[in-house]
Amino acid sequence: MSNSFDIAVAYRIYPGVSKTPIIHPFDKLSLVRTCLLSFKEALSGLKASLFFILDGCPPQYEQLVNTIFDDNSITIINTPSIGNLETFRKQIEILLAQQVADYVYFAEDDYLYRPGTFKSLLNVVKDKKAEFVSPYLHKDIFTHPIHRHKRNIDYFQNNFWIEANSTCLTFLTAKKTLQETKGLFLTYCNNNNDCAIWLVLTKTHIFRPISYIRFMFNRECFGILKMAIKRSFKFFFSTRKYCLWVPYPSIATHLEKGLESPGIDWANLAKEIENKYNAW
Repeated sequence: MSNSFDIAVAYRIYPGVSKTPIIHPFDKLSLVRTCLLSFKEALSGLKASLFFILDGCPPQYEQLVNTIFDDNSITIINTPSIGNLETFRKQIEILLAQQVADYVYFAEDDYLYRPGTFKSLLNVVKDKKAEFVSPYLHKDIFTHPIHRHKRNIDYFQNNFWIEANSTCLTFLTAKKTLQETKGLFLTYCNNNNDCAIWLVLTKTHIFRPISYIRFMFNRECFGILKMAIKRSFKFFFSTRKYCLWVPYPSIATHLEKGLESPGIDWANLAKEIENKYNAW
């Protein structure tokens, strides 16, 4: 493979507003603009090949991408409103087909990033401390029953890193690791649950009968384990255990109100980024 880029990114954008974001709750184009600017700031010091999947987006979105990023680093893929499941499938296809980077990143349009932080994500994977890294520390990692298990904590790249059992579908890995786990990730396109997929990858709870008993009266947790069995049981044994790490404090946050990663004033960070580029 020609390593002409440090990383390849498949970034999917949908013009509709999902849930209630903490910034621009009624203006998706403005929300996407702020998120893209934050992503550009986070990538400082890295050479990234960027594939933008614009799913049913009006022309303003392509114009926005072309305004923010260097033409030589971006590829635009317009899709006809194929939806969440199929755009995730498209991300997998794109990142496995590209031949310019050994490391790949799945990005979604409602994440805000801290400036200059992305290089540490990449270095954690390169240093083999983790096969998967998420930029997003979920608020419920300290409280939710599904996350209550023994975990390792390390300090690296001026950040604490916490071993996690699951995350969302914004994450970084090596292309070869994605190839190994492609089959399991594709079960998401057949209505598997993202948390269930990660539990199978990290081998958390799924082989412990006590977990099934423990979660029997927790509808959400038991439902996740049932989904793991229903949609991905064959991968319980055909995939090895993989390690997933998340940073503390978080490098990025999902912008849905109530789900912001703790310890950072994300709304203020968004304002700082917007003010920096307010002449655009």
